[in-house]
Amino acid sequence: MLSLLGSPARPIKGAFVLLAVLLAVLLAAPSAGASKPPHSYLALGDSLAFGYQQAKFNRLFPNEDPAAFDTGYVDDFGYVLHLFDHKLQVVNDGCPGETTDSFINGPCRYQLAFPLHHPYAGGPTSSQLSDALAYLQANGNAVNPITLDIGANDALGVTEGTCKLEPTCIGEHAPALFAHIASNLGLILADLRSGAPKAKIIVLGLYNPFGPSLAGADELTAQLNTVMRQVASSVGARFADPLPVFNPPGPREQPTICLLTNMCPPPTSTESPDIHPTDLGYAVLAGLVFRQYVFGPPFWR
Repeated sequence: MLSLLGSPARPIKGAFVLLAVLLAVLLAAPSAGASKPPHSYLALGDSLAFGYQQAKFNRLFPNEDPAAFDTGYVDDFGYVLHLFDHKLQVVNDGCPGETTDSFINGPCRYQLAFPLHHPYAGGPTSSQLSDALAYLQANGNAVNPITLDIGANDALGVTEGTCKLEPTCIGEHAPALFAHIASNLGLILADLRSGAPKAKIIVLGLYNPFGPSLAGADELTAQLNTVMRQVASSVGARFADPLPVFNPPGPREQPTICLLTNMCPPPTSTESPDIHPTDLGYAVLAGLVFRQYVFGPPFWR
């Protein structure tokens, strides 16, 4: 896997874009001269949708500029969509720290202190779901696709918060955690599907940033992703699973985690391990989302 991914982010992104262009031809773009109504891509979720990286946040603090977080999977996926429609608008509601509960009920605490790519219409104390539904109501069928990543902070609340990375404790809390995420995700997706009945909805699952250092975490992440896939399928949404790529079995797992996340800062670095992807890791996530996107009808129809 490492030999296929390489190490420089730019060549990978270039290959990703080339693949997108080739697939665009295969997917039969609209005929020349055909008019297309303006579309928007609505990105929803937590820090991954936002494109967060801790080192970048630390360099900017306290003057956080959301425009500086421009290497996330939403940016990469949106860039490819722009190849098909230069007028496409990317609306990124992603909010670092968002849980399934705060997504539904608000507030996302990050927005109480720092700006987002797309501030919520109801103000910083409102919920991301309410903003998404308001945007869908105002823009109707022009919104397509929709991506969503959520649930990682619910899991981290148990893994790092309640259980302090203790495997037995994590295993005991897993069933209740899975049920809670499934219930909230079902509510979120049902509302999104109601607001956008024809939109392509893609749910991005979880990877295990701790790799082999946390016993049993790969297996539990796989179980959670299975639950999330089933919920997504119930409303006709696609599911992109990053676990097999970020956490390949055997000796490749640790170097892959170091390549695709910021969990392995250099020994001379003052930065702490960061669960968020590197630029390359975000490009890989974008590729997984794009792979699911091409299975459905092109967004311009």
